Formats: sequence, structure tokens, C-alpha cells
Amino acid sequence: MATERIQRVSAGKTPSSNFQPLVIIQFSSTSKQAAIEWLVAKLQATRASGGAELEVSTVVMHHSQETLLYIGGTTERLLLGADMMDMEKKYGDGNYREFSIHDAHNFLGSEDLDSFLTMAEKQKIILHEIEAVRASEEDPHIPGYENIKLYPGKSIIKKYQSRNIVTTTFPIHDDECLKKLGAEWYQMKHAFKQQPIDRIQHYFGDKIALYFAFLGFYTIALLPPAMIGIIYFVTSWESMYREAIFSVFNLIWATLFLEAWKRYNAELSFRWGTTDIVSSKFEEPRANFYGTIGRNVVTGKPEPVYPKWKRVARFYGVTVPVVAFWLVVAFYVMLGYFYLQALADKKYEKDKSWFNMGVLYLPTAIYAVIIGVVNTIYRSVAKKLNDWENHRLQSSYDNHFIIKLILFDFVNCFISLFYVAFYLQDMTLLRSHLAALLITQQVIGQIKEAMVPFIFMRRRKRQVDELLKKTSTVEKVEYYNNEVDDGLQKQVNLETTMDEYEGTLDDYLEMFLQFGYVFLFSSAFPLAAVWALLNNVTEIRSDAFKMCKVFRRPFAETASNIGAWQLAFELISVMAVITNCALIGMNPEVKKLLPTDITPVNTVLIFVLVEHIILAVKFAVAYFIPDTPKWVQIELARVAFKSKQALHKERLDASTAKRLKVQQMMSKDMAKQTSF
Repeated sequence: MATERIQRVSAGKTPSSNFQPLVIIQFSSTSKQAAIEWLVAKLQATRASGGAELEVSTVVMHHSQETLLYIGGTTERLLLGADMMDMEKKYGDGNYREFSIHDAHNFLGSEDLDSFLTMAEKQKIILHEIEAVRASEEDPHIPGYENIKLYPGKSIIKKYQSRNIVTTTFPIHDDECLKKLGAEWYQMKHAFKQQPIDRIQHYFGDKIALYFAFLGFYTIALLPPAMIGIIYFVTSWESMYREAIFSVFNLIWATLFLEAWKRYNAELSFRWGTTDIVSSKFEEPRANFYGTIGRNVVTGKPEPVYPKWKRVARFYGVTVPVVAFWLVVAFYVMLGYFYLQALADKKYEKDKSWFNMGVLYLPTAIYAVIIGVVNTIYRSVAKKLNDWENHRLQSSYDNHFIIKLILFDFVNCFISLFYVAFYLQDMTLLRSHLAALLITQQVIGQIKEAMVPFIFMRRRKRQVDELLKKTSTVEKVEYYNNEVDDGLQKQVNLETTMDEYEGTLDDYLEMFLQFGYVFLFSSAFPLAAVWALLNNVTEIRSDAFKMCKVFRRPFAETASNIGAWQLAFELISVMAVITNCALIGMNPEVKKLLPTDITPVNTVLIFVLVEHIILAVKFAVAYFIPDTPKWVQIELARVAFKSKQALHKERLDASTAKRLKVQQMMSKDMAKQTSF
């Protein structure tokens, strides 16, 4: 019965009586009516005619002259979309499998098809279907905008967004579910409790849940180095072995942390059914990918095709020189900082007053602020370059963007530390400079990410409430197709004023830089882990608060791991071995242990040997710790075995049915011959 219901997919022009809006498309107040009506028609049109086959209700807000599209879909349409997207759902045996309409009755929860898909999954399907509506050869331009040309294969909604006809597209929050999630997530009384990771994944999707899981795991991993740092700070033990012991511990601990995270990541991935990675040949091109319409060589489906040599030429011919230019800018900003620091030092030496002592630390604070400003400007440039390179897959687009940001931010944030450590060779300055950079950036981050959003959220909610009270008495909202509940309308009005969540990239980048501050120069500033720990305890709750109260709900994204960030953290841990060995090697007390007649070359060779030994231990630890827990390996093998058995049974049934059909045909032929 369930399968029969799913197969009866219809596309009515008017939303059904049980219409449930899930996604909002907001037009600008200057958008032309012809363009709005054309997009609505495309969204409502059947899939066979190039439409999305969704339910749409149009709302015109007279006080702002903005049009909102409330978009939903019938249960049958959403289940068809889940099938087309190969969405993973729990099968009757408790394991995850790709959902299939023809096998729907064997999936857990299929007895109630209306609630079979979660709200986040439904919204993800609707977004996929909206973005899949592409221009055809019969669509030369957007109606009402003759100068905005369309070409076959271009995602229509992305074109609307790029020309500011559509200002935003977002999924609607589930207020009841969000209140329950927030009650046990961002409130400070739960500051030292485990995060509800599974509920976060259920509401926000895999990608955001993995970020919070990694942040929580990393925060716990900071406890041992933070405790040792505090012990070092309160004790008066002075020894040449002090920094060496702490550095070696940190380097091994960083390796253990990254390996333990891989295992925990594998557990989460298995628990959420995201273990299997889809081949890039089967992955659909991202909505912003453009090119001439061709066919995928594997699936045979029509999709845009763009020559690889053009992308490579753009990368090496334009992107590389532009990034190199910005790296030079970062270098000269660093030189400017040291020039100002030298002036401040001279001023303090002449007059050691309290005022001049404050001036002494002013260049470092200014430099920390400038680093943030330059990073923001470069971010905009890198985004434009990444868009221009025209990557086919979303994963490729994300990885290239991450590499651009990591390369520049690493140089911009750490070049001054390397300059002090290995050119000036001033450990006292390195310690104070590292402390100033780390603490200043964390204080600025907390103000920007916690206090400012909270203040703006309170003011924004008050303004929206006042506006709705004024307009509800004198103006009516104009509806098309179907009326929208007043409570939902108020909720959506509030959400349209919220900030858009830009993704986890900034959050991972912040953690990456903090990880570098803590481990790259751990022998110089043991208290770095303490400051990082204090920051992260509040960071978890402030980020959770923003997700629940400040940002619009983001669309759920599937992810099996943290992607390129895993490699980035591992590279930092390898570099930390080299930098800390070099710092210890430059310690005068350590040099006294060596023979007096040893040459500088032999000294370097000795510390290179020590560094290689530590690296060997590090890689050995990483090698002998499996990335996937044994029980997960067993479960994956069991799933693979069951899938093989099911496939064998399916082939056997098909073979049996075919043989019976042949026998029936032969029997009919024999009966005909006998009758003659």
C-alpha cells in the first residue's frame, strides 16, 4: 500500500489542504512581477516539463513590498526526491541503505509516510529540486529582465540570487524542536555537560554536527596540556629539560588527539549512515557550475560540461599570482608591525612610565586587529577567485577555498612568530608576542561572536514585533493559492531579519589558527593551552546560541568527516615537531650539553636527527592506532555481507522468474504444435 501511494505523484497548481511550508524564497522589493510569476510557474511545473513539481504559496507583504514564496511538497513528491537523491535511511535490519520507493515498506518508520522523512531532510530535498530547475533553450532571459541572459543548463534560482532578484532562500525553523534543543545545548548550566550531538545532527545535519563534535572533542583534549601549563606557571622549577619535556608531551598528545578524533568520527559516521562516500563521477554538479550542456560519461544524465584546461589555466594564470601578491602584503604588514614595535621600545627605554608601558603593547594589539581586517579583505578576493575557477563538485569547490584561506591565514598570523623565533631569536619577545596575539584575537572573537549577535538579536526581535503591531491594524497581507497561518507568518517575518549562517568554514579556521598558536610554539608559552581551553568552553555555548537564536536555519548538508581540515591539523602537528625542536636546539642551556669543539653544522645535524626520531615516533603512533574502531569495522563488514546476500537473492529471484517465463512460453508453443 505504501508503495502504491508513493507512485501516485501529482502536481496540483494549488497547495493541498494539509500544505506544510518548509522553505522560504524572499524576493527584493524591486523584483518585477513577471520574474516572480515565471519562477513560481517553474517550481510548480511537472518534472517532465523541467519543473520542480512543488507546492507554492505566494505572500506579498505590503509594508515592505516584498514577496515571499512559501514552498512545500506532497509526501509522495518528497519521497520521490529522496529516492532520486539516494538518501540514506534505516532499513528493517537496523542498517542504513539508500532509500528506494519500490522497497519503501521495508524501511523503519514507513508505516507513517508523512513523518518518515525528518523536517531537515524534507528541506534538503526541496532545495535540491529548486536548484535542479535549469534554463532550457526556450528560456533566453528572465522575464521582465531582457538584459539578464540565460543559457541552457544554468540553475535559474542561482541566477536570480546573483542578480539580487531573490535576496535569500532559507528553511523554516521548527520552533518547538529548537526550544528543546537549545534548553540542553547553549544554556550555561550545561557548560560542562556533553553536547546533544545526535539531536544537533537530526536538526542541523551532519556537517554542522561534526563541527560541534570536533570542537567539543578538541576542547576536552586541551585539558592535559592546560593542566601541565598551569603547573609550570605556579612552580619555580627551572631546568633545561622543562621546555623539552612539555614540547615532547604536546607533540605526542596532538597526534593521539587527531587519531582519537578519527575513531570517534568513524563512530559518528556509522551511527548517522554517512560512512559510504559517493564517487565524484556520480556526484551531481553544484548549482553554480556552468558550461555547455553535455552528458555525464557514467550516469548518462545531461549536465553542464566545462573543459578542465580552462580551469587549470585560470588557477595557475590568475589565482596563484593574486594569492602570491596577498602573501607579500602580509609580509610587509608584519615588517610594519616590527617597525612600530621598535619605536615603542625606544620610547619605553627613555621613559619607563605606566603610560609608555601601555604603549609598549599597543603595536601587538594593533597588529592583531590588522590581521583580522586583512583576512576579511582577502576572504572576499579568495571567494571571487574560487567562484571564477568554476569547480564542478561542491567538495572540490570547498577544498580549493579552504586551501586558499589556510595558506594566507597561516602566513598572515604566524609569519611574525617565525620571524621572532628564528630570525631575532628572542624567546622573551616570542613569549609576549604569542600571548598578545592569542589573547587579543580570542577577546575580539568573543565580542564579535557572542556579545554583538546577542545585542542585535534582542533589538531585531523588538523592532519586528513593533512593525507587525503597526501594520496588522492598517494593512492586510495579500495571499495567492492558499493562506498561511498567522503564527507562521510572524515567525517567518522574524527569520527574514536574521543573519545568514555562512557555514562552518570560519569556525574551523578559527580552531586551526588556535591549534597552531598552542602547539607550534608550545615550548615558548605553556599557558597557551589554558587560554585556548577557556575560550573554547564559552565558544561552544556561544556558537550554539547563535545557531538557535541569531542565524536563520541553514540547510542540512551530508558529510562523513571534516574533510580537508583533518589534513590541515595533521600538517600543523608535523610542523610543530620541527619548530619546537628548533626552539629547544637554540636554547643556550641545551647547547652547553654538547662538546665545546662541535661545529655548527654538526649541531644542526644532531637536532635534525632528534627531530626525525620524534617524527618517527609520531608517525608510528598514528600508524598503529586504527582510524576505525574494531566494532565499526565488524558492523561495516556485516552490512556489506548482507547487501551482497540481498543482491544475490535479487538476482536469483530474477533468474527464477525469467526461467519460469521461458518455460511458460515453451509450454504455450508445445500446446500450439499439439493443436495443429
